[in-house]
Amino acid sequence: MFSEKLTLNCVYHMKKQLITSSIILVTLLSTSAFIIKSSGGIAGFTNSPGEGNCSACHGGGTSASFGTTITSTPVFSSNTFSPGVTYTIAVNVAATGFNRFGFGCEILDENGNNVGNIQNPGAGVSIVNAGNGRKNAIQNAPKLGVGATSFLFEWVAPFSDTATIYAAANAVNVNGSTGGDFPLPAVFLQLNATLPMDVSLKESSINPISQISVYPNPAKSLTTILYDLKETKNVTIQLIDLKGKVIKIFIDESENLGKHSHLLDLQNVPAELYFVRLLIDNKKAAQKMIIVQ
Repeated sequence: MFSEKLTLNCVYHMKKQLITSSIILVTLLSTSAFIIKSSGGIAGFTNSPGEGNCSACHGGGTSASFGTTITSTPVFSSNTFSPGVTYTIAVNVAATGFNRFGFGCEILDENGNNVGNIQNPGAGVSIVNAGNGRKNAIQNAPKLGVGATSFLFEWVAPFSDTATIYAAANAVNVNGSTGGDFPLPAVFLQLNATLPMDVSLKESSINPISQISVYPNPAKSLTTILYDLKETKNVTIQLIDLKGKVIKIFIDESENLGKHSHLLDLQNVPAELYFVRLLIDNKKAAQKMIIVQ
């Protein structure tokens, strides 16, 4: 009899502990859900290659007029950027019938890696790292706006050829759940670096020369240029920056026809994107040259 009472007592306490634990767990989950819902954006949902967007979690809402645009100051004229320039990027979000908005944005090169540097987030914006290692700009918390708002941050443009800005946005009703929200169609803006006006990348623009190559590229302190002269000519080899300014002159002399190879000294030249330019008979040809640390 005593054994049976002991057993029943143990079962009673086990059930009581299980019920108490369940209540605590539900409370924690509810609290966690509220915190996640209210604390701001989640990195890694910009609709870039390999990522999802806001519709992965949100949905059910509608809007009569909506859209997302990417603008900048200074303006990306003809979808180009100037390397080294600091731009203020604005992700502009609009959806009638809503007054709270979120977003996620990242800027990548053609290989899916961060390019340039995003910094100095504006009001309501944070810069964080996603689980995939990419740096994102996201909202701190759903941002107020009557039918529309804008998210701002700075981007220092890279010394590279291309960059693509990816942005996904969400209009939310702040009802404590993801239901009734309106994920806007994600957008992207593909940009190309501006090049010096006097630089031609077509090797055929110089008739007396062919088979231009520069290696290694990217390079640190030394690289080699190889080309084939079809006739004896005076050859000038220069290193120029993206504004067309001559940084260094390597060779300026007469050379015989045939194959030529020169070792180019890049020491003390800052790490950036340049062009190795050849001048022959007032004609020009150039090869991109990336100098790294």
